[in-house]
Amino acid sequence: MKLSGKIKFFFGIIFVVLLVGVLTVFLNISMSTSDSVEATLDAQSRTIGTDYPGLVVKQNVEEGQKIAENEVLFEIESQQLNTDLASGALKEESLPFKLNPETKNIEIRSTNAGVIDEIFFREGSYIPASGVITTVYVLDSLFVTAHFQLAPPDYARIEDDSSLELLFPDNTKKEATITSVTLESSKDEEKVDTVVKAKITDANMSDFRFSVGTPVDAKLHLRQDSWFQNLIKVIQDTFTPKRG
Repeated sequence: MKLSGKIKFFFGIIFVVLLVGVLTVFLNISMSTSDSVEATLDAQSRTIGTDYPGLVVKQNVEEGQKIAENEVLFEIESQQLNTDLASGALKEESLPFKLNPETKNIEIRSTNAGVIDEIFFREGSYIPASGVITTVYVLDSLFVTAHFQLAPPDYARIEDDSSLELLFPDNTKKEATITSVTLESSKDEEKVDTVVKAKITDANMSDFRFSVGTPVDAKLHLRQDSWFQNLIKVIQDTFTPKRG
């Protein structure tokens, strides 16, 4: 074989090896990601109510409004409370809530900073004792609940420090840190409904794009088990300085 032929043959082998390597990496990456079948935003919720019945005489907030901690949300005029205070059965300083210093109405205050979810008793309505007047989504508690259909071997490839890639309806992209993974029954006998919850730290719930209930697309990255990935890991471990 002539020298030129040997050179072509040599470079041909290199090209085939590189092509196989690239295709292997691409196949491995594509098999190491899973797209959600369903994913929505959610947040921790708190209920706010009153121990005394009365008339809601003042409403300072609306649903979807952002609120601060200890902010006055509502005022309730309670005849029962006024009677108990006038008779001496109760002392104002012993109450677990604050009264308006001028009107002596009950001030319903927020326990956490957050966003008003739902108002059950609006201004002008009568709220019974132990009634819940509103629910509040706690600030910075936004998370996503995503469902993935995974085969048992794939479920074992979810790593502790994994994250979800989120795509919002307006094409905004964010990452969420996985906090829990649970399994639920599935109609598909070969796959398991894998429910992943992940916390989002840089989204404002008062922004309609990130409101609770918003559907999103979630992508889960699984551990890559391949000779190429193992080789890369060996190289990284070899050249990574060891502590201590």
